[in-house]
Amino acid sequence: RTHELLAGGMVGMPLDSTERQRVSFRQALVLNRFQVAFKMALGLNSRELWNAMGRRCLECLDLGWAKKAYRQAPAAGMVLYLERLQTVEDKLLLSGHVAGLFGRFNKAREYFLKSCCPEAALDMHCDFQQWDQALSLAQTLAPHQLPEIYLKSAQQHEGKGDFQQALTHFEQALRDCDLSRAEHLAQCRAGVARTSIRLGDLQRGMQTAIELQDPAVCKDCAQALSKMRQYVEAAQLYEQAGAYDQAASLYILDLNFEAAAPLMTKIHTPKLQIQFAKAKETRGAYKEALAAYERARDWDSVVRLCLEKLNDPQKAYKLVRETRLASGAQLIADHCRKNGNICGAVEFLLLAKNDEEAYQMAERHDEMDTYEQGIGENGTREQYMTIAKYYEQRNLLRDAAKNYALADECGTALKLYLKLGEKEIDRAIEVVGKARSDALTHTLIDYLMGESDNVPKDPNYVYRLHKALGNYMQAAGTALIIARQEQEMGNYKQAHTLLFRTYQDLRRQKLALPQELWRRIVLLHSYVIVKRLVKAGDHANAAQMLLRVARNIQQFPAHVVPILTSVVIECQRAKMMAEAHTYACQLMQPEYRPQVAETYKRKIENIVRKEQPPEGSGTVEAQSACMYCKGLLNDSQLDCPMCKQISPFCIVTGMRMLRDDWTYCPSCQFPGKRGAFKAALQTIEQCPMCDQPLKEQDLPVVSDPSALIQDYKALFQSGDGT
Repeated sequence: RTHELLAGGMVGMPLDSTERQRVSFRQALVLNRFQVAFKMALGLNSRELWNAMGRRCLECLDLGWAKKAYRQAPAAGMVLYLERLQTVEDKLLLSGHVAGLFGRFNKAREYFLKSCCPEAALDMHCDFQQWDQALSLAQTLAPHQLPEIYLKSAQQHEGKGDFQQALTHFEQALRDCDLSRAEHLAQCRAGVARTSIRLGDLQRGMQTAIELQDPAVCKDCAQALSKMRQYVEAAQLYEQAGAYDQAASLYILDLNFEAAAPLMTKIHTPKLQIQFAKAKETRGAYKEALAAYERARDWDSVVRLCLEKLNDPQKAYKLVRETRLASGAQLIADHCRKNGNICGAVEFLLLAKNDEEAYQMAERHDEMDTYEQGIGENGTREQYMTIAKYYEQRNLLRDAAKNYALADECGTALKLYLKLGEKEIDRAIEVVGKARSDALTHTLIDYLMGESDNVPKDPNYVYRLHKALGNYMQAAGTALIIARQEQEMGNYKQAHTLLFRTYQDLRRQKLALPQELWRRIVLLHSYVIVKRLVKAGDHANAAQMLLRVARNIQQFPAHVVPILTSVVIECQRAKMMAEAHTYACQLMQPEYRPQVAETYKRKIENIVRKEQPPEGSGTVEAQSACMYCKGLLNDSQLDCPMCKQISPFCIVTGMRMLRDDWTYCPSCQFPGKRGAFKAALQTIEQCPMCDQPLKEQDLPVVSDPSALIQDYKALFQSGDGT
């Protein structure tokens, strides 16, 4: 019963016990009954048993069952490897592979050499990097692999430090190699270069490395040379590899500064630059040293060289002013003091944070203005107070007041400014605006009203004071008074500019716009744009603007006759005969007639002599709907009698704006009719209201102006909605 499984039960062991199945599995393996063993292993499902079955199957060269066992293990690597071996038909070759799997490499070599493919033994030695054995086999089995094996062997010997043997193998790999294998040749030559240098043949090694033009090889050889203290040769190879920092470092280490000089512009390591600069400085090459210090950003050394060696103090001054370098500033201050340059000494003592010494020098040599400029607006209160008292003692009140203000002594500053008179009122206003003190404000207002000297000052000062204090509504009231005065004197452009600026201030602060201010802007702007309209040949529009002005002629007392004359002329050109006759009759009144220019007097007299045309004769003004209540109004009429709203006007034509023809100036935000605005910009590329440069393509396209109209309407509403 040698070849039968145990039929009966074992003593003390159940028939279905796991241990009995394991014993049966082992017996099946020993008897090579792999099918039975496989079924038992499926029941036991143990990785150990599957691996044992796979190993036993391989010993019997039964790859099929071995693969099935390893698949169940699972051992994917073994399955893939066995699939490759299934095509092997030579039993010895297959035995070699299996012996290799089991780690019996000497036995595997014997099987391989006896098989039909002895090169497998060579491949095995190559896989194990056993290059000496591989070389001995390759001599007879695969001569074509000798160059590659020599190269690998050489690299192994080089790694072990056996440079002589490595060089021999590198040379052998070169000798037997096909010249078309560029990468192999490069590796061999690189090895020759490295090992030649290691063996002391520096000339051959360096020449070979340079001929290769491979930065990595040059660096490897340079590192070897550096360890051998061959600094110049190592630096040359680093330079060849583009490693300029290492090259320059070795040149400097070898004190070969001439060779290092061309490399310094390519180096960004401050330490090397400073080493080079110091070496050049000790040899008296100050300009080269300066350039190196600058590249290293060693500004103290740059300043020192400029002052002590190169006699170029201006360069040092400029550098310290830009860098605010305290140590360099102290060097310059000492230099200036030695050379009698007190201004420079004060300035640079401040930069060196030596404030006390700077003040004493400025006071002693009467250079306080230099000290003051050096501090600027970054000084302390104590410094400003000291400067102010210095100036006050010398009766330099303007400078004293300025520094009292910087020291937050606004009352003293205001007192001194007012003592200086009207020429310093603007500065006094700045001080009061900064202080926001009721007492100081009343003091300045009393002065401006003339209560202290019975001489009222220009109302413009009151306007500026209110703006400085943020009292924009009071500023607007003052602006109206000033504009009225300017208008009465005939300075219409100045009045227009002042009211426009006030309007912008109120708009920015989102404050209600007084209607009187708005009506004066409209009236002045209507007069200002007449010349542009006449030049463009739009006499009807010009006549309407002049009629708007004529109806308020009492606001233009300085030019009543010229304005009324223009009204008559433009109305006649626009065929508005009734209006021309009305204002011609007004001109012929005794108080105006002598002032009428002779050029127009006869023409005006002829108009008066004619029978007065009926009302509305001649050109009839166009009408359009009010944008608020839709009631019909003349285009020149801005106030709607039905809804009592004020419509926005076009800054180009002066006429009422229309919803379907809207744009505005990007600078001042005032609206204009798009068609008229574009036509006006063809002549003068400038906004008629704010005079800012403006091009046609900069005009915004407004398809729905509802939001803009609402913003405009809100201008006339106070904060409580009244």
